[in-house]
Amino acid sequence: MRSFFAFGVCFVTSALLWVGCSDTTTESGNPEGGTTPEGGNGNDGGGGDSSPAVDSGVDSAAPPLTGPFIPLKYGAANCPAFTPCGGDPKGMWNLKDGCVTEEIFAGAKGQCPGLTESDVNFEARGYVLVDAVTATRKTEVKFSAKFAVPQACKAAVGTCANIATALKLGGLDTATCADDAGTSGCDCDVGDLIAETTSDTYTTNGNVLTTGSAGTARTYEYCVAGAGISYKETTANAAPATLFLEK
Repeated sequence: MRSFFAFGVCFVTSALLWVGCSDTTTESGNPEGGTTPEGGNGNDGGGGDSSPAVDSGVDSAAPPLTGPFIPLKYGAANCPAFTPCGGDPKGMWNLKDGCVTEEIFAGAKGQCPGLTESDVNFEARGYVLVDAVTATRKTEVKFSAKFAVPQACKAAVGTCANIATALKLGGLDTATCADDAGTSGCDCDVGDLIAETTSDTYTTNGNVLTTGSAGTARTYEYCVAGAGISYKETTANAAPATLFLEK
């Protein structure tokens, strides 16, 4: 069941971080010690403690996050046109705005044709600290939504409870699913909270910034304008997100 709904909300986090999900130090659940969305406890649905964070060369001097979470717009209609222009990326950049398109759920819909989402909410806070060699990122992302799962997908795993388990095994902190008498499918409430910090070397070439090295490199189109920077990842299978940060 793990692959059935494993659409990877961490794609959005990777877009915020200029880094891939597998290359980061990750803390799933509330980093401030509270509860996760929908009252979860930040584990993978198995009832035990979450796995320890992986040390990936994170800069221990990275400043802590402060300030409120920023709502990210959802839907292609809410994402402004992005034109890369390059520029000098060095500085301390704080997240101010961003948007995520419906393609974030393409993987889930490919596994479960007919799945629909509603009440989608992404919120984030974070920064990118760039010097002459290294980009250090720290971020927290909250996600919540409702999924309407059709009967055919329910039948593939047996019950709505099994679908909730599959969603949590796919990486979500919380998922509760109930039978929908009208469609014979399932109505699910899902939520996630991910905190990540990482540090990578980077290079720029024209309008493209590249982090990491061969085999793990990720590419981003970016534009520095005044005291702001906007960027969009162009790595294969990247998150469909555009982010705007300010100094």
